[in-house]
Amino acid sequence: MRWVLFVISMFGVAAVISGATDSDDLPEGKGKAIFVRMCSDCHGLDQVTTSKYPKKQWTYVVDDMVSRGAEGSDEDVNSVISYLSRNFGKPLNINTSTAKEIETGLSFTAAQSELLVRYRTDKGAFKTYEELLKVPGLDADLLEEQKKNILF
Repeated sequence: MRWVLFVISMFGVAAVISGATDSDDLPEGKGKAIFVRMCSDCHGLDQVTTSKYPKKQWTYVVDDMVSRGAEGSDEDVNSVISYLSRNFGKPLNINTSTAKEIETGLSFTAAQSELLVRYRTDKGAFKTYEELLKVPGLDADLLEEQKKNILF
């Protein structure tokens, strides 16, 4: 009986050590600590970080987890969604995507997505992130959040 308890204890210790390693491997940034606190109690973080979703899908995932018992304020939830979207979003080519794909994939409004496509049509393909900053009317904070998910 002692041996069985010892084995169970070792699995528990291994799970804690493994969880700490997963957390240490996560990208730094705003929302990381909240993500770890809210999401690591029920499952391994690798279950989350191997997924690549657009922001809208991360919103559904996080809302589902909250409905299942993940605890956090509305501000915490928004922070986790932004963290996941920024670091584990689905990359999108800004020069070949339609306005609808930009809206869905990067969570810009329909109007902002149309602005991007119109600007690209008028001025040519974007070559750098800095060129995107020149598009008038874009949400700069959202653009910064989605920076890692934009391909040229």
